[in-house]
Amino acid sequence: MKYCKKLLLTIAVVFTCFASMAQNTDRVDFVVRHITRRPAVKHASFAVCVHNITKDSTIYSRNEDLFMMPAAINKLFTSAAAYSRLGPKFTFENYLYYSGKIEGGTLNGDLIMVGSGDPFFCSDRFAYTDSTFNRLTAGLRQMGIHRINGHVYVDTSLFEDEMMHPSWQWSDLGNSFGSGACGLNYNENSVDVHFRAGRKTGDPVVITSIQPEIPIANHVTTGARDTLFDVIFYGSPYEGSRICRGVIPLGTADTHFRASMPHPAYTMANEFTHYLRKHGIPVSGEPSVHFTMPNKYKQVCVDTSFNLLTITALTMQTNSNIAAESLFKLMGYLRDGHGCYASGRAFLYDYFNELNLDKREVKMVDGSGLSRDNHVTAYFVTQFLDAVARQPFFWDFASALGISQKMPEYAVIPEVPGGCSLRVKSGIMAGVRNFVGYFTNDDDEMFSFAIMCNNYDCDDATMDRLIKDIIEEIVKL
Repeated sequence: MKYCKKLLLTIAVVFTCFASMAQNTDRVDFVVRHITRRPAVKHASFAVCVHNITKDSTIYSRNEDLFMMPAAINKLFTSAAAYSRLGPKFTFENYLYYSGKIEGGTLNGDLIMVGSGDPFFCSDRFAYTDSTFNRLTAGLRQMGIHRINGHVYVDTSLFEDEMMHPSWQWSDLGNSFGSGACGLNYNENSVDVHFRAGRKTGDPVVITSIQPEIPIANHVTTGARDTLFDVIFYGSPYEGSRICRGVIPLGTADTHFRASMPHPAYTMANEFTHYLRKHGIPVSGEPSVHFTMPNKYKQVCVDTSFNLLTITALTMQTNSNIAAESLFKLMGYLRDGHGCYASGRAFLYDYFNELNLDKREVKMVDGSGLSRDNHVTAYFVTQFLDAVARQPFFWDFASALGISQKMPEYAVIPEVPGGCSLRVKSGIMAGVRNFVGYFTNDDDEMFSFAIMCNNYDCDDATMDRLIKDIIEEIVKL
């Protein structure tokens, strides 16, 4: 009799839990259906999937098998694959070599900088990289080199010559986020351009500084004081200049935007040549870019990057496309000796195989998600996140994701109930609003989720509010 009572009590508890979960998923479904009936989303593609990792079961889905443009969600795939292959302590190594002979303090030969695809080499955003040229110069002096009777060359042969994927949009290529990656990246392959508004509406805007210096045709004008900042750069890789168009509001004394660098490797060679000359090491020849190493050379020094743990955090939290593309091409190089988009894609698909994921639910052509030819289902995203949650590097990987209310980009994410946690990655471009990630509930159950919307008709702020309504419900599961 006592056994029967215990059994009935256990059954009652189980049914209560199931009933509670059903009520919560019903609420999620109600909110999702209400949102998808709104005129702003009526013609959009909208997909939601929530997977209970702890219990290995999908508890809610809508249009989970619909192909969606992932945008920056691709960075999750690229970063996890890099962790799996390289580990969190991996660093890029950039080598400075010399050819010829050192005679009486003069190098009768050339300097050769060999790139490893380091996305943050000489980046002006970090104090550590500000001193890169100083470290390289110190390495030369330690070798007894005080004059160079030769040239500064850069070897970029680790990656293919094509920095940008053919499917990237023309309007993206001239801007820093569309710079792509090459064998030797410099200053994140971007140019910092400062502007000052004209004296009255309609006046030309003045460019006050360009760093590093490149030719820019300026067609930016001065708008009314309530005008939104809008500057776009146009130009192709290896093209010598950029064109900028747009508007800056009246009264702006100084603002800056970043253009893509036309030829990063050559710019690095040129800047380093000038730096050496300025700091007491004359260089007789002019800089150049080669794609093969000389037959005989010796190492001067090695300059290392941040470790992969830091690079992944920067990739995720600042949406660094160049970092994602550098990792993507590096994976391709390690796979078959070709640092190109095709090899990077092959590596990623190998990784999906290792995780026992259905590759028919994903189409990847680049590492950052900038291409609109990328497609993935919401179900695949949640299954991928589930598989990664079971990997030994998971907590390092998860720590790189955005935390609710900690960064402006994630202001859409609500506060979560006490005892819960939420980690998020966004994927945003014109007409694309995706938020995916992990959360835990009061029972310490872990979930993966994907909320993806493509081709909506409303403004971004409205779409963010609608997605926030869904997230507020799913974190209650």
